[in-house]
This record gives sequence, structure tokens and C-alpha cells, in this order.
Amino acid sequence: MGKKSPEAEKKPGDRDLYSSERLVNESRILYSLLQGTPIPTFVIDNDHRVIYWNKALEELSGIPAGEITGTRQHWRAFYASKRPCMADLLVAEAFEGIERWYAGKYSKSSLVDEAYEATDFFPDLGEGGRWLRFTAAAVRDSHGSLVGAVETLEDITERKRAETALIESESKLQNVIEGFPIPAFLINRDHRVTHWNRALQELSGIPAREVIGTADHWRAFYKKERPCMADLLVDQALDEIGRWYGDKVGKSLIEEAYEATDFFPDLGRSGKWLRFTAAVVRNPGGAIIGAIETLEDITGQKKAEQELRKAHDELEIRVQERTKELIESSRALKAEVVERRQAEQTLKKREKELKIKSENLEKVNTALKVLLKQREDDKKELEEKILANVKEVLLPYIEKLKRTKLDDYQAENLREIETNLKDIISPFIRSLTTKYLNLTPREVQIASLVKEGKTTKEIAELLNTSTAAVDFHRNNIRIKLGLKNRKANLRTHLLSYLSY
Repeated sequence: MGKKSPEAEKKPGDRDLYSSERLVNESRILYSLLQGTPIPTFVIDNDHRVIYWNKALEELSGIPAGEITGTRQHWRAFYASKRPCMADLLVAEAFEGIERWYAGKYSKSSLVDEAYEATDFFPDLGEGGRWLRFTAAAVRDSHGSLVGAVETLEDITERKRAETALIESESKLQNVIEGFPIPAFLINRDHRVTHWNRALQELSGIPAREVIGTADHWRAFYKKERPCMADLLVDQALDEIGRWYGDKVGKSLIEEAYEATDFFPDLGRSGKWLRFTAAVVRNPGGAIIGAIETLEDITGQKKAEQELRKAHDELEIRVQERTKELIESSRALKAEVVERRQAEQTLKKREKELKIKSENLEKVNTALKVLLKQREDDKKELEEKILANVKEVLLPYIEKLKRTKLDDYQAENLREIETNLKDIISPFIRSLTTKYLNLTPREVQIASLVKEGKTTKEIAELLNTSTAAVDFHRNNIRIKLGLKNRKANLRTHLLSYLSY
């Protein structure tokens, strides 16, 4: 028989004591590992109570382990109000809750069974919030029973900020290159096009969607595949530049950049002359990550140079013949200069005259304003004289007549005359006719009598007309004053105007 192990030789009571000691030692080792790891970690039991809360998590959350261990308040480290953490959902085996609470942010771990990973922003963690990548895994005992869950967290805030800054930087670069009026394209380290701006689309006739992500940028310039200058710079094949561009290339004023001028027969309908510059692009660490190439269409300039040379040659041949023409042109030019000077003097004189006329117009305008004011003053004075004459001359005579013996008909007519005179000078009538110029004289007359409290019958007798006619005019007055279909009293409304 083989030799028995020390554990087999132990008595049952000794084995239980040994197992307990071993369990305590393993717990201590686990505690030391959790406390010593730089990764923020906490462990909960199957009752959702925290049993481990390491130092790294204390620093991240600002909550000491003594305050959280033994409680179900681990959510406080991450959220403003109570809600389950991912570890809680694994302990409760509420896997559908993971989708509810972390939709679009989680995935099942490809490395650990019964584990889930997620990335999320926690606005209530620290100052300004933190980005965390966290992993939660179920913890089972030796019998396979679920006894809790462990959750580890990684602070990726700085990485996220760097990614955001990179995205913003790339967006700015995209906007700058896209809005650049000079045709330009950018390739990466693998010679694939990352940017192809609108100006280059117009120059080449190739839309950006056809070349971005490919290494086919050569198609814009050549019939057959060959390297562009940007490709040579990405590969740092500087000795190949001379092979492909010969004496057409030169070193640019920009560091690590080359420029050249060449004719591209396959560009456009009849070819184009381009001046192009290529420069390497490096990351902050100095590594080459690509190259940018800008192109300037100088076809017009080249044609102009050719025409200029042709004209120069013709001029040399005909210089003698043109001498006389040049002298005559010079004389004509001098005459034109004199004529222009005279025209300038005439123009200055005309400007002076216009200025004087403008000043005169301003004076006339001022005089017209004075005359208009005088007209208003005269009108006011006339109105005041009429008012004074009626009050001081006519009304006193009417009062004298009223004291004489008059029959009823004469007395009624006298009252009508007095009423009409008062209406003429009444501020009420002036206010009414000013605001409602579409009232007829008869309507103004009836409105005045209504304001005085006269009934329809009394008005009819005073005006020697029928009550139906008076009602007709009263209805028209209500319509014109905007009182139709309203329960407003006509006399009350008329009294709201200035009364005499």
C-alpha cells in the first residue's frame, strides 16, 4: 500500500480544524490580493451586502470601506439615487435587467463565464463625472452555488477625453481640409485616402466616396498605377522622388516637404498643369502617420506664359515697326491723361454744384416745415375765432331769443339751432368725426342727441322724421362704432368721448 497523505492521516476533527484554518488563510490571501490590486474592486454576497471594498475603490469613490462594508449601499459610489449595479443583477440572476439598465453599453465577456462588461459615464462620480469600464462576474462556491458577485472598475476618463479630443481634432482637420480652396488629399500610413476635399473632387472629377478608404488616389492623375509624391514620403523613399519626377521637383520651404510642377495629360479633357506640394504628417510622438498633398491648377498661368513668350518673340521681330505705334500710343495716352484730368475737374465742379443744391434743398425743406407749422397755427387760430364768435356772438343772441315770446314750433327750431351750434363747437363731435370719418352728418346729429339722453321718439320729433328712420341711423352708428352684436349701451359708449 502507498504512503498516506498528511491530510488522510488526520482524524476527522483535525481535518475540520485544518479546513477552517485553510479557509481563513485563503480569505486573508484573497483580502490581501483585493486590497493590493490597483484596480478598484468590490464584492457582494448573495444578499447584496458588500463584503470587500478595496483601497483603489476607496480612492476612486471617496467612500471608505468601513462606511460601506456590510451594507447594500454600494450604489452610492456611482449613482445619485438607489439603483442596481451590474453585480446586483448577476446575484439576482436578473439578466433581462442588464439590457434595461445598460442598453447599448454592455456585452457578454468573451474571457470569463457568467461575466458582463460595460462602459458608461457616471456624472455623480468625482468632480465633473468619470468614464468607467467595468466587469461583473458571478462568484460560485465549490458546489456551484451562487454566493455573490465581484465587480472591477477601470477609470478610463483620460482615455475618453483623449479620444474625444482626437475626434474633435480629426473633425477640425476634416473641416479645414474640406473647406480648403486648394485641392488636397491625405493618406495614412497604409497609403489609404482619409481625406479628399471638394476642391479636389471638382479638379479630378472623382467624388470622395470613390477613393476614401482606398489606395486609388493615383487614378486622378495617371492612367496606370504609380506612386504619388505623398506615397513616396510616407515610405520615406526619398531617393525615388528623383526617379519619378526628375528635375521637376525641389525641396520646399516646409520641413519634410517637396514641391514640383508637372503636366498631367490624363487630367481633364486636354490635360492640366499642376504645382503640387507633399509633406509628411507625424503624430505627437514623432512617428509618421501619413502624408498630405496639395495641388494647384496653373494651366491658365502656363498658357499665359506660353502666350507671353510668343508675344515676346513677335515683339522682337516687329520692334522697329511697333516703335512708331508706341510713340503714337504714348501721345494718345498723354492726351487721355489730360482729358481725364479735365474730366476730374468737371466732376469736382459738378460735385460742388450738387452740394450747393443739396444745401438749398435743405433750406427749402426747412422753409416748408415752417410754412406747414404756420398753416397749422393759422388753422388752429381760425378754429378758435369761429369758436369764440359762436360763443360770444351767436349764442348770446339765441339766449335773448329764448326769452322772447315764441310759439312751440319756433322754440323747438331755436333749440335745434342752438344744439347744432353747440355740436359744431363741441369737442365730442370733433372727437367723434375725427375718429369715425365715415359717419354721415345725420348720424353725427343723432349720435349727439343720443348722448344727451334723448329717446328715439324725442329725436324723431326734434328732427321731424320717423322713429323707424331714427332706429335705422342708430343701427348704422352701432355698426360703424363696432358695437354690432355687442350688449354695450350706445349712450354709455358715446359718453366715453369728450363731452362739452
